[in-house]
Amino acid sequence: MKTGFISDVNQIAGFLAERNIETLSRETLKAVSGQEQADAVLVFGNDLPYTAEFASEVFKKGIAKKMIFCGGIGHSTGRLRKAVGESPAYPWDTQELEDLTEAEIYARIACQIYKTDPADIYLDKESTNSGENAENALKIIKEHGIGKQILILIQDPLLQKRASASLKRYETESRIISYAPFIPRLKEDGAWQTEIKNLWSRERMLQLILGEISRLRDDENGYGPRGKDFIVHVDVPEPVIGAYERLKKEYPEIESGAR
Repeated sequence: MKTGFISDVNQIAGFLAERNIETLSRETLKAVSGQEQADAVLVFGNDLPYTAEFASEVFKKGIAKKMIFCGGIGHSTGRLRKAVGESPAYPWDTQELEDLTEAEIYARIACQIYKTDPADIYLDKESTNSGENAENALKIIKEHGIGKQILILIQDPLLQKRASASLKRYETESRIISYAPFIPRLKEDGAWQTEIKNLWSRERMLQLILGEISRLRDDENGYGPRGKDFIVHVDVPEPVIGAYERLKKEYPEIESGAR
């Protein structure tokens, strides 16, 4: 595996996997905000079961009062159903998940695997993109009288930066703590450092990181205020842009993908 390829992927992935605080714990939360609990954890749907696992683990530790899973049926739903249905870690086969939304699958993991109280979970089963995730989560918060002084956002690490920028586009009063469930890094042999199951294939990973940088760049083709105005302005560092340009040149056949 080329050293330059690994370095460029790690450069971009490290930027996309946004974490606003060092660790996601009650102690760290109190240190940075004065409160031990957030009002809610917002979990935006994607095709990684680990996103729901991580969110469920931290929620069980009392990091927030409520949890909101967002995700209807979209680009990632089929991959999520397949990953969960074919994994020995879960008691459901793919056929059982055939009609479920991303939010419903995540809720099954939280309630049946991690024994989270269903009364603590709210579902948005309609959204198909980050903007709708954000809008629908905020509607749920309003409709159910959930506080929003502090909100924690968890998403696929490669989609975390844009999800955060999208949520901030629709919510300006809350303190939003963006926390990727893990930081993706490639080893020298090209394998992921983490032992997390069901991670992206190489092609899927390239689709995501190239697509995300394209969307985050605040120009006429991006999602920022100077483009489609779906997200707040994001500063993309020059080293990240350089890595993006090199990978884009090396893999022109890769079509930029999103959830």
